[in-house]
Amino acid sequence: MTEEQRKIQQLEQDLAKLSSQIDLYRQQINELKNDNRSVVKEEGKEETIKPSKKPVWEFPSYSPSSLNLENFIGLKLLHLTGIVVLVIGISIGVKYAVDKEMISPVARIILAYTAGTILYFLSVRLKKKFELFSAILFSGAMASLYFTTYAAFVYYNLFPFAVSFALMVAITIYTAYTAIQYDKQEIAILGMIGSYGIPFLISSNADRIDLFFAYIILINCGIVFLSYKKIWKAMVRLAMLLSWTLFIGWAISKYNPALQVQAVVIMLIFYCLFAIAAVLFPISKKLPLGIVELQLLLSNNLLAYIAALLVFTEGNFDSRSVMVTGIGCLIFSLQAVGVRLVIPKEKLLFKYLTAFAILSLVFYVGMKWNGILVTIIWLVIAIGLFAAGVMTKMGWLRLFAILLTGVTLGKLILIDRNSFTTGQKIISYISIGVLLLLLSFFYQKLRQTFFPEPKK
Repeated sequence: MTEEQRKIQQLEQDLAKLSSQIDLYRQQINELKNDNRSVVKEEGKEETIKPSKKPVWEFPSYSPSSLNLENFIGLKLLHLTGIVVLVIGISIGVKYAVDKEMISPVARIILAYTAGTILYFLSVRLKKKFELFSAILFSGAMASLYFTTYAAFVYYNLFPFAVSFALMVAITIYTAYTAIQYDKQEIAILGMIGSYGIPFLISSNADRIDLFFAYIILINCGIVFLSYKKIWKAMVRLAMLLSWTLFIGWAISKYNPALQVQAVVIMLIFYCLFAIAAVLFPISKKLPLGIVELQLLLSNNLLAYIAALLVFTEGNFDSRSVMVTGIGCLIFSLQAVGVRLVIPKEKLLFKYLTAFAILSLVFYVGMKWNGILVTIIWLVIAIGLFAAGVMTKMGWLRLFAILLTGVTLGKLILIDRNSFTTGQKIISYISIGVLLLLLSFFYQKLRQTFFPEPKK
């Protein structure tokens, strides 16, 4: 989050507090005006006129904080919950009509479109006076139109593919455009949640997984576009989490090797979309990458790696995991090199990507080999990291080398002591001991370089 965004957020919080205080003062003034108790001075005496109405009793805990809670519930939570429940009710109603064969498929789709259209016109009607409420209605309308178009094509075959795709593209574009006009992230988030979740309420969709994920990708394209226009990171984070959760859940429960090509294509599109939203858009706008952007990119990398393991090993995590981990190490390394060459100022991103590459290399070695060979290779990696840290003056690389040496020692003591021969134990302990002493020696020798004393 940039400094300007933090200032805007703080000002919005201050404005909400002031608004609550104004409401409280206004209520107190109205109470005083309506209170008929007054003091009348007559002939030097004070006479109290009894109030015509009973005073309104307030809770002892009444305070501006309670107004803030009521403000949140009344102005935000109620209509958010209401529109979600309404859209869910519409979808369940459609499903019920399907199960009971109460009406024809065409009538079901017409009714669902009608409900979405009514919500849309209500949102237009109320936009001038109740903008936030109108925005929530609009998001519910778009979610309804999304799932209705999807259902018309997938379950009833009422539309050809070209028509369905064109309709959904049009809905996506219009939703993104209107969200920009409202300038409210709630529209995008609520419409997105509804669009993701509705298909599960009307069908398991087990046989058309290609169409389901094409539908999700289409929604994600709109979200990525909005993230470019408005820098709505919460929306991107939620979309990434939902998309990868859906894919990983499918890979665990429904995946079979015959769909491997489709699964790889879906993974690549997901990965590229969220990587673009996380890093490339801020860079193209010459904005600094903060913790949020780094978390998005690294979470995307981690979730893509988990998905790849499930797809290429079919959930067995066998020897094929080694190949996936090795490819992941190569990808992370290339990303780190690319960042170093193209955007050298983004040092934090380089550090994170390098750390991912090192960790994946360590895991690759641990899965590829076993026994004393793993111990030796890990020690060689630790030496290389420390040397690189000394030459580049990067303390975090040196720290990584020390941590890897400690992990190697822990592995030797806790895991390998029962499987190693006496000779292997001797070699391992001597190697680790010598390495630790060398590291200590270099720290003593280069102490002023590593830890320069502050000037007095």
